[in-house]
Amino acid sequence: MFIIKIDRHMGIISYLIDQPKTTAKELSEKFQVNRRTIMRDLDDLTLAGIPLYCKKGKNGGIYLMDSVQMNKPPLSKRELESIEGSLKSRMQVLNDDSTFNAILKLNKMEGISDFEIDLSLSKGNIELRKLVLNVLKAIRNNQLICFDYINSQGEESEKTAEPYRVVFKDRSWYMDAYCYSTERFNVYKLARISNLNTKGTFSKRDYQPITYNGGEWMEKDKISVQLLVNKIVLDKFLELLGKESLEKVDNTWYRVVYSLKDNVFGYNKLLSYGKFVRVVYPESFRNHFIKYIDEIKSFYSK
Repeated sequence: MFIIKIDRHMGIISYLIDQPKTTAKELSEKFQVNRRTIMRDLDDLTLAGIPLYCKKGKNGGIYLMDSVQMNKPPLSKRELESIEGSLKSRMQVLNDDSTFNAILKLNKMEGISDFEIDLSLSKGNIELRKLVLNVLKAIRNNQLICFDYINSQGEESEKTAEPYRVVFKDRSWYMDAYCYSTERFNVYKLARISNLNTKGTFSKRDYQPITYNGGEWMEKDKISVQLLVNKIVLDKFLELLGKESLEKVDNTWYRVVYSLKDNVFGYNKLLSYGKFVRVVYPESFRNHFIKYIDEIKSFYSK
């Protein structure tokens, strides 16, 4: 709720920059809240130092005073750079109009940062972006959702759930939701969801954000695998594990221990590095991996 309030405050300021005058009624309709909430927002903005002027009467309204200098906002250059970087990350992942407009407002100011963050998705993810925004809307409006889901084993099911959070991790989107069929909080990969619809509203229950870094659901069934990594793909493992996890063997190869699932998901991850990664230990994982490669070769030789 706090984030939604901040978004609305930023929206009110942006709207007043473009509009010479507005009214509480107009703002309440635009942001879909009651007039009392808008008046509280205006009080908050005034207390924060935003020079607003409210005039009552027939020709009255809400104004942003002319003394506001948009090239000298009450933020330091470093604070502006931080805000701009965050907005660009959100924009390039979600591609939503409100974030784009906020970036435009910032670029009217002086002293904007000289770096770019490119998290743009492939063309095939346009529908996924739309799904993310629909889930976010359901979360913010406490809307119950129903959808079709295909799990990692290829099993299909229909789900009814309360959505609580959307997470972007390792190039994939996930959703924390309370599932009515399992009666617990689960993580759902959004790319596996189809036919999403809303189904009434719900009252939020106690919820603790699910851990994604080292969380049990992500680490389940993983084993430690010792690998030899060629310097050509060394940067990938530096990003994943850090420099201290790598041991130099010679001028070409490095030794690293990496957690993987002893199944097709783990094998496919290794195959993405081609001949530049070699499994050393454990022997059982190595043998299973070789068998999987042989199955692929056999499939293509038919």
